[in-house]
Amino acid sequence: MGQLVARLVPLLLLLLPKQGAEACGTSRCCFQDPPYPDADSGSPPSSASGPRDLSCYRLFDAGFECSWEYDGPAAGVSHFLRCCLRPGRCCYFAAGSATRLQFSDQDGVSVLHTVTLWVESWVTNRTEKSPEITLNLYNSVKYDPPPSGDIKVSMSAGQLLMEWETPARQDGAELQFRHRTPGSPWKLGDCQQDDADFGEKNSESCLCPLEIDTAQEFQLRRRQRPRPGAPASPWSSWSRPVCVPPGPPPKPEVSFSVKPLASNGTRKVILQVQRPQLQLPEGCRGPKSGAEVTYHLYLHMLSCPCKAQATKTMRFRKMLHLSGAAYDLAVFSCNRFGPGPNKSLHIPADTHTEPRALNISVRTSGTTMRWLAQASGLTYCIEWQPQDQDGSAANCTLTTPKDQDPTGMVTHHWSQASGAMQQTTCYHISIFASARPEKPISWYTLLSAYHFGGNASVAGIPQDVSVNKGGLDFVSVDWKPSPLSTCPGVLKEYVIRCQNKDSNQVSELSVDATETQVILRDCLRAGANYSVQVRADTATLKGAWSQPRHFHMEIQVFQLSILSIVLISLGSFLSILFLGALVYLSLNRAFRHLCPPLPTPHASTAVEFPGSQGKQAWQWTSPTDFLKEEEEEEALVVTKPWDKVDGPDLDTFESLKDKMELPPGVPEPALDTELPLEDSRQVQGHGYPEAGALGPREQDSLEGSPAQAAGLPLLLKGLMQSPRSSGPQHVGLEA
Repeated sequence: MGQLVARLVPLLLLLLPKQGAEACGTSRCCFQDPPYPDADSGSPPSSASGPRDLSCYRLFDAGFECSWEYDGPAAGVSHFLRCCLRPGRCCYFAAGSATRLQFSDQDGVSVLHTVTLWVESWVTNRTEKSPEITLNLYNSVKYDPPPSGDIKVSMSAGQLLMEWETPARQDGAELQFRHRTPGSPWKLGDCQQDDADFGEKNSESCLCPLEIDTAQEFQLRRRQRPRPGAPASPWSSWSRPVCVPPGPPPKPEVSFSVKPLASNGTRKVILQVQRPQLQLPEGCRGPKSGAEVTYHLYLHMLSCPCKAQATKTMRFRKMLHLSGAAYDLAVFSCNRFGPGPNKSLHIPADTHTEPRALNISVRTSGTTMRWLAQASGLTYCIEWQPQDQDGSAANCTLTTPKDQDPTGMVTHHWSQASGAMQQTTCYHISIFASARPEKPISWYTLLSAYHFGGNASVAGIPQDVSVNKGGLDFVSVDWKPSPLSTCPGVLKEYVIRCQNKDSNQVSELSVDATETQVILRDCLRAGANYSVQVRADTATLKGAWSQPRHFHMEIQVFQLSILSIVLISLGSFLSILFLGALVYLSLNRAFRHLCPPLPTPHASTAVEFPGSQGKQAWQWTSPTDFLKEEEEEEALVVTKPWDKVDGPDLDTFESLKDKMELPPGVPEPALDTELPLEDSRQVQGHGYPEAGALGPREQDSLEGSPAQAAGLPLLLKGLMQSPRSSGPQHVGLEA
């Protein structure tokens, strides 16, 4: 039936020539003469311009189409597609300046029989004609190109493998590709295929060469496989560019910085990645060409392990707002070949804690905790772990309060099985909140503090309290740090209590939590008995007192150290020595002026009295008296000294007194009688020593006996009154 209709269509067209002529104004093929001179009327024989590469084919679900190329200026050119059903029966389509024309089987062209087609281009005063083609339009099918958006690119045995789904009713196509690198022309190639798979799979593939060090741009096309004895079908149009990067992406270079935790419970994490510059072909320079490298971020929230979702993969962000929890980050790059090696980063948990007291009660039934509520509908995660742990020993529990507490507090209770807090252990407690707990990036820190498990009042008693006397009026109190000091923010202060045991007067002194020593001075009195105790206080709880330490303040007595005694003794000795020397020198000088020394008789040799002095000589009664007196005087000098007599001899003293009496009638010379000046000089000239010439021994002998001091002037007087002779007389005195 179809063949009969195909044979009747040309006959009807021949029988209705007027209808074809009337249809020239529409899109139908016009069976009239073209509105220009005959073909090649003005075309030069050697002209290189004109239409070429005419191709006509059937489109799937879109009718028929003819396309061609035109060489030459496009301005003022009019193209006409000519079609001859048989010799003498031809029509044309006016295409204007376009080089592509679509029509249907209802436009007067036979699509089931062989037809001849060509293109005539009219330019001003000449007409140019393309080569003719003869074909069956229905059997000449043009396939669709591979869908660019569905092409998958991978590597297989060192080559590129491109795969896509086969378009509907276009199985068994022949494939071809072309590719280029930056700055190079296109290169054509045939795809390698497995013929055994034709018609058995719903996909097509193409193996292409791979460039390791540069990016490539690919385009693909398809056509119906040629049948034996039939002309080849036209190629499809080239697909959109398929851009291929040079292998898997390298490991990214990433740096980051973490800001302090803000008041909203989040901290800024700033990421920076170094993006390498890649040279791309001309068709791959768009924003989403496929050759670009994209960066992604893998986030893992380590804290609060009991939450539902802990990881998330997202596109790379330069800034993240994260809670104070610990996180693991991995930055990796992706291209058509998938993800490359990643750069791992670790963000430790924020160590900032609030010096606050937590409302926690621990009983045998479990642990109860209360805190200030936030907005309704939030999910809270309570995490606790012993101090200085790496997070592996962390316990956590989730709660989503349904009813709003009138006091604005959230109360949560968990059993011992969920993880009880042990006694005398310092715990780090964190509370996180989120409106969307399935997103790890949505959590923020609500509370972070330390808590001392157990009875802090008893466990925090300071140990090894000691009292050391540092002086006469003060003592030093020392103690070891309280166990509460190892739990940051729990210990508030130490309180020292000093009690006078005699008067029961008590005084207390507070010091910082970092102190372990205090000096007590103002509260102490001499002679009193005291006791000292120390306790450790938290922000909400007073600690228990330590065991009392007793001591006694002694009465202040002046005590000197050994060094002080030595220095004082040495100073006193030197002072006494200096004063003694000064007194000695002063007295010696005064004694010389007040009591000049007299000559020593035994030190004199002779006394000469010259006759020229005119001094009257003493007259002796008789020579015998003189001699007797002289002998007595000599006996006075030679006899045992006065200082060697054991006691006073009255007989000797009386006899001397008698012998020393002057004869009657002789006047007693005055004791202060002095020699004339000339006699004095002569005495000095003859070698008689002056009073100051006596030595210390002579002075001592004179000063030692009052009798000698009194008798010596008398002896001198006797010598001075001896009778004169014609020459100088020498009297020898022997000691």
